Amino acid sequence: DGGWLDRGAAVHVAMFDAVNAIAGRYQPYSSGLKAIPGSDMTVAAATAAHDVLVALCPDQAEVFDGALKKTADAVASKASRDGGAEVGRSAAAAVLASRKDAGAERLDPLFEPSSPGTYAPTVPRVGVNTARVRPWVLKVPDELRPPPPPTLDSTTWAEDFNEIKRLGGKKSTDRTPVQTDIGKFWARDVRDVLPQLLDRPGRDVVDDARFMALAEMAWSDSYVAMMDGKYAYMFWRPITAIRLADRDGNEATSPDANWRPLLDATPPHPEYPCGHCMSAAALGAVIAEEFGPAAPPILLVDEDSMLHRFDTPQEFVDEVGHARLYGGVHYRFSINAGRDAGDRIGRLAVERHFRRLPAGE
Repeated sequence: DGGWLDRGAAVHVAMFDAVNAIAGRYQPYSSGLKAIPGSDMTVAAATAAHDVLVALCPDQAEVFDGALKKTADAVASKASRDGGAEVGRSAAAAVLASRKDAGAERLDPLFEPSSPGTYAPTVPRVGVNTARVRPWVLKVPDELRPPPPPTLDSTTWAEDFNEIKRLGGKKSTDRTPVQTDIGKFWARDVRDVLPQLLDRPGRDVVDDARFMALAEMAWSDSYVAMMDGKYAYMFWRPITAIRLADRDGNEATSPDANWRPLLDATPPHPEYPCGHCMSAAALGAVIAEEFGPAAPPILLVDEDSMLHRFDTPQEFVDEVGHARLYGGVHYRFSINAGRDAGDRIGRLAVERHFRRLPAGE
């Protein structure tokens, strides 16, 4: 089910289009949107978000209705409220129409039994449909597909195999306590970095709406591109490779039948390229393009109140990559491939969407 990753982008693109129709500052995603002068931006954004969410998550409509009413009731002018609501509805309708055939809401297929009546795993083949979703930024899912992973007889394979075997195992004695904390910390959504970048001095609601739309589009496309690569290459996870290393034909690797990764649950889809690395790099590129050298520090706290501080977007991207190695779920070559592709996706998002309009347009 790719719908979960498409919905955030749809909400934020609709919100951006709604407020931008009032401000007239950037190229929109959907053409032809018009706003009545004096339309309220908060109502426009809230209405756009409401309509997209109700369309995609109708079982929660009552919650969304209440949130929209609260926002609208805070605006004294009926004309401003009505104008904002009108352009918000138009923005939502346009975005929903544009994504109607994107394929994001299709369910992933189940594993097929070898014969009728024979047991087959009942979990979906996670991410198969995501690899086929029409992207927001990329022209096609495989536009930035990484090159193939290293061959099993290569030096790169042996070096990266032995590195994760040593540093990514649950019982590793080479991984430091800090590295263990990092490995566990980044099992979380990398988008946790975004809220603190909003409402910064010198920026307004249009700037923030544009930033969030670009970030969510890039993040969504990173998953499409990542799953495209994973199912194109079908590369094995460390837990499989390390336990079966006597079958890889490389004399520099050796098996450990009892090896387990630090993270208890290896993601249930192919290994290459690293998805967390790709999505973090996509966000990092958007942040770097949006804020430049003035990008504020990113501060996150883990469940033990330990502070993770990143003074640059690249520090954030690098730690996410290290975390997947320490967690025992991704090889270094996969981390590098994911990071490189994600960076390009983020930069393409800024290059291809929402460019500033020349004065007077």
